[in-house]
Amino acid sequence: MNRDSWKSREMIRLILSIVLLIIGLILLGAPTFAMEVIVVIIGVVVLAYGVIQLLINLSKRNKGDANAGVAVPVIAIIIGVLLIIFRGGVANVVLPFIIGVWALVTGIMSMIEASHVKDYSTGAWKVALISGLAELALGIIMIAGIIAGGNALGILLGVCLTIYGIISIVEWGIIASSKK
Repeated sequence: MNRDSWKSREMIRLILSIVLLIIGLILLGAPTFAMEVIVVIIGVVVLAYGVIQLLINLSKRNKGDANAGVAVPVIAIIIGVLLIIFRGGVANVVLPFIIGVWALVTGIMSMIEASHVKDYSTGAWKVALISGLAELALGIIMIAGIIAGGNALGILLGVCLTIYGIISIVEWGIIASSKK
């Protein structure tokens, strides 16, 4: 991986970590409301994606492109509308599950990255490994905590995202300084 693509990937990772930290703090302050707002935002984004992609694919079909399907955009539109309409139930069950799975995946990816960074620095790989283990633990907690209920789950999600954001920012700083 060249240096410029690494820098741009790491900058995106830093921005995402800061956003997750902020969302975590907001969830700690108003867990139920914040989770519903997050679900509505996701619903609007998925709905917009579906509408835009549907228009693009219909335009391609009019120009003779038989491969421009409409199934995925229509499914995205339906999912977006459902997320907006049924935000309460989604906020309490589906969103924490998705975030839990995401934390598991990023934890595994962080541990893989730790093995790659091990060659560059003596200490940075340890932080990446600890971060990966913490992300795995947070993912398991999120998935297992779904049975706890809405408000408790919002607070748990807030704690998890806040911890994840802090760990990711620290990890980014250590890895970035080791790559200079």
